[in-house]
Amino acid sequence: MTPDQAAMAAFLRERYAEKLANAHTMARAFTQGMGSDLGLQPADAAHQARSRIHAAEARTRFLDETVIPYLDTAGPTGRIADIQLRLLADEHKGARGYDEAWRP
Repeated sequence: MTPDQAAMAAFLRERYAEKLANAHTMARAFTQGMGSDLGLQPADAAHQARSRIHAAEARTRFLDETVIPYLDTAGPTGRIADIQLRLLADEHKGARGYDEAWRP
């Protein structure tokens, strides 16, 4: 893994950990009835919280199982993994820690 790839992977893991923590915080708030302040029914609030937790977990799994293991692979597989990593990082363009040199 190149230094840039390692930096992107660390950046993404940090973003995904933040998103997962935020989703869990939302879930706790919704279970305490705070979603009703936003006009959400309890079932809708619970569904939204579960959806956000699932999305954060899925992104982490995708990164760890589908992208990172193939970064050092020669040929098209390694190039595809690098592009996938850059595209995932590019979703966070403008976030603190994002480096414009990572753009796909």
